[in-house]
Amino acid sequence: MFATLSLVPAAQAAEDPGKALVDKHCQRCHDNSIFTRSDSIIHAYSELQARVEFCDNAAQAHMSEAQIRQVIEYLNDTYYKFPKP
Repeated sequence: MFATLSLVPAAQAAEDPGKALVDKHCQRCHDNSIFTRSDSIIHAYSELQARVEFCDNAAQAHMSEAQIRQVIEYLNDTYYKFPKP
């Protein structure tokens, strides 16, 4: 039981890889308020996916497909809450 309990703080301390990518790449151009604004142009999961891909290209972040998926999942889980396809 002690071994299991000792892993909990490490697991809690580990940052979501999607959040780390948002902090590194997305916040170069804007802060998190863009994800909660009332006039959002993102209204569906597919639009979120397209926007993250657009921003990756525009910012020349060169994220891998796996990293793009992590960003999409983080943004959706944290801000948008769209049903996943």
